[in-house]
Amino acid sequence: MAGTTTTSLTELVNSEFINPTILEYAHDYVVCAPFVYWQDLRGKATKVGSFPKWVLDTATDTGETTDLTTEQLETTDVQVTAAEIGLRRDVTDAALEETIIGSQLFEFLVRDSGVLAAISLDDDIAALATGFSTSVGLATTDLALSHMVEAQAKIRINGQRGQLVYILDDQQASDYQAAQAAATSTTINGLMSPSVGIETGYLGTFFGQQVWQTGLCDTTNTGASVNGMCFVRGDTNPVNAAIGGVITRDVRTELERNASARVTEFVMTAKWGVAEISDLSGVKIKTDA
Repeated sequence: MAGTTTTSLTELVNSEFINPTILEYAHDYVVCAPFVYWQDLRGKATKVGSFPKWVLDTATDTGETTDLTTEQLETTDVQVTAAEIGLRRDVTDAALEETIIGSQLFEFLVRDSGVLAAISLDDDIAALATGFSTSVGLATTDLALSHMVEAQAKIRINGQRGQLVYILDDQQASDYQAAQAAATSTTINGLMSPSVGIETGYLGTFFGQQVWQTGLCDTTNTGASVNGMCFVRGDTNPVNAAIGGVITRDVRTELERNASARVTEFVMTAKWGVAEISDLSGVKIKTDA
C-alpha cells in the first residue's frame, strides 16, 4: 500500500523555512466537457443512456391520380454507457501531524481529485476525434488556416447545422497561432478574433466559432501525427450534437479511518461516459505532431 507519509511530503516537513504558497503542478487544460450533449441519469436506475435520431426519408414525385405508397417513419439510436472512475490516497497520521498544512491537506485532496477527474473526462472526449469518418489535413503537414475553413465547410456539406467548436492539440494550437501572426490584418479582422494570455485554453474565435487548446488529443502514426476536431456543440444544438455523454454519479469524496494502520483513506469516485452520437456532425483535424 503506497500511503501518503512524511517521506512523500518531505518538502512540507519543517527542516527549513517552507513557503506557505505551494506551487501548482502542470496539467492539461480542461476544455471539452462543456460542449457535450449531456444526459442526466442520476436516480434513473440505469447506467445506459439512449440518444435517438430520425432516419432520413425522401418525398417522391407523383402523378395527378397516382396513389401514394406509405413510407415508414423510423428512428435509430446510439447508446452511451457510464463507467466508474476513482482515486484513492492514504494519508498517515504523521503526515497530518508533522507537515505545515496539517489537516488542510484534505482540502487539497478534494480540489486535486476534482482536477484529476475532469482531466480524465476530457481525455475520453478528446479521444473521440479519431473516430470521425470525415477528416481534413494531412499527417505530415502543419495545421493551416485552410484546414480550419475546410473543417467548417465539410460539416455544412454533411447537412449538419449549429454552433461549432474547435478542439486543437497543443502543437496544432501553436501552428494555428503562428498562422494568425503571419496573416494580414484583413484576414485577422475578417475571419478570426485571437485570444491573448494563457489563463485558460481559449484561443479566440475562427469564423465566429470558439477555438480551444488541450494536450489530451490522441496521436497516431506512432506519435508522428495528432488529431484535433471540429464538431457541432451539444450544449447549444442537441439535435445535431456530435458527442453525447451520460452521468449517473457526480464526483463524490469520502474518508475512511484505518486505525490499525494509522491512516485515513481518501476516496474519490464518479460515474460517467461519452461517445460519438452523430458521425456527420464532426470532423477530425489530422496534422503533423
